[in-house]
Amino acid sequence: MIRVLVIIVFLFFDAPSTAEVNPSRPRLIIILSIDQMRADHLVRYAPLYEHGFARLLREGVHFKTADINYAGSSTGPGHATLGTGTYPWKNGIVSNNYRERASGKRVYCVADSMAEPIEGDGGKMSPRNLLVTGLGDWLKTASPGSRVISISYKDRAAILMGGKHPDAAYWYDRRSGRMSSSSYYLAALPAWMQAFNASGWISKNLPPVWTKLLSDSIYTPFGPDDMPGEAPWGGSRSFPHGIEPGREIGLLFSTPWGNDFLFDVARAAIRGEQLGKRGTVDLLWLSLSTTDNIGSTFGPDSHEMMDNLLRIDVALGRFLSDLELSHGAGGFILALSGDHGVLPLPEHERMSGNQAARRFNNRNSVERAVKDVDSILRHDFGIGYRVIRVGRIDSSVFCIPGITGPMIEGRLRAALLAVDGVADVYFRTELTDPSVRDRPYLQKYRHSYHPERSPDYFIRDCEYCLISPDSIGTSHGTPYDYDTKVPLVFWGTGRAPLVVERTVHTVDLAATVAAFYNLPTPGNLDGIALKEIMN
Repeated sequence: MIRVLVIIVFLFFDAPSTAEVNPSRPRLIIILSIDQMRADHLVRYAPLYEHGFARLLREGVHFKTADINYAGSSTGPGHATLGTGTYPWKNGIVSNNYRERASGKRVYCVADSMAEPIEGDGGKMSPRNLLVTGLGDWLKTASPGSRVISISYKDRAAILMGGKHPDAAYWYDRRSGRMSSSSYYLAALPAWMQAFNASGWISKNLPPVWTKLLSDSIYTPFGPDDMPGEAPWGGSRSFPHGIEPGREIGLLFSTPWGNDFLFDVARAAIRGEQLGKRGTVDLLWLSLSTTDNIGSTFGPDSHEMMDNLLRIDVALGRFLSDLELSHGAGGFILALSGDHGVLPLPEHERMSGNQAARRFNNRNSVERAVKDVDSILRHDFGIGYRVIRVGRIDSSVFCIPGITGPMIEGRLRAALLAVDGVADVYFRTELTDPSVRDRPYLQKYRHSYHPERSPDYFIRDCEYCLISPDSIGTSHGTPYDYDTKVPLVFWGTGRAPLVVERTVHTVDLAATVAAFYNLPTPGNLDGIALKEIMN
């Protein structure tokens, strides 16, 4: 449902470009995104958290039911939404990969052929495909001397969080094991990043075997270690997991030590750039991608995921303590969120009593249904070219007498709904016409729809259905709660600890931080300033 508060928000955020950063606020903003962390991960293991997560829950403002509120739950849209306060329908990042309507070309969301590598790493990536500005841009508009740095394992996460013109975005080069960037941002890596890359971090810190942080008795009440549907590691689905010699660079971010690596990169950035210590407000974005790799391999309910989260708790606790020593209590704020969730392993769901959960592949059936509708249409109207493909309808067909959009949509909808696993179909006309009567998930698909980058129709798969040819692992990308509910906590804002039960959205994060610092913002944000932080 469209929120009526949007009109009020537009007026509130249509601030003049001469606005000044609120001088009473902490000088360092840190926004931490944990890729594929579900909202329930913060609550389920809360009794076991003793460090960073525990402090956020104990001392922060925790929004328990935060939702990304759009259908395309993947990394690119997730981080673009966090960074810009807008949904994909405005920021243009509708998926990790999309097809341009005008050219028909398939595009990676941060691809940029003009962005050159730096010192042999990175390159070919930038935010040129991002259609709006972000929080970092608003900060630099109000305070040109502020610095904005964005860091992640994934290029698309670092780039899309950072906005259009941060000082730098850094990501991991999986060939070299070094942090990289592109010439869009920099001519050369700064000395502090060169020093980090030369430090031999992986050889010094990655152990030969991944074992559990705590005793096995802590994990077993949450389920078995060896679960059907998990992908094997070295032939085994249970701990311990050996790290094969010679493969450390590639395996680092399949282990919790990838998080430690990125926390250390963040420390190096804070020291090297003197973030929060130069008399201006600075912004550091940090996205931990290891959770996405571990969750996709072992599932969100696995011992591996649990161990990863417990280790993040420890690492985050050290990070907060280090910042308090260097910047003082009250010298920084931290917001925690995520880009998307993940579907539980169907095997785990069925063992838990959810018999609707299943793993199958209906792609051939969908393609066959689409081809059948296309063949009949071509036969009936004497058309010599293919009109309908999966996700696409050739608009030239509407010039033929007797062919209308409703006719094609009606035939296609009936054929697709007859396919096992298809729950609904949403056509372009429905997504762009606000007078169309609402139905389940329609608004989430509207938030994901961009007219030049989205298909002509979306197919919604059945809930708890993993549509994949693989017999192991899991994925995300649906509008269902398990993919769209993520954590959201604000810490260090000076507000009293609070647990908020009402539903909020990840687009609200950037809007809230902007309002907290009195930053100028575009007038068409989808996000709103959360009253629990502003009051």
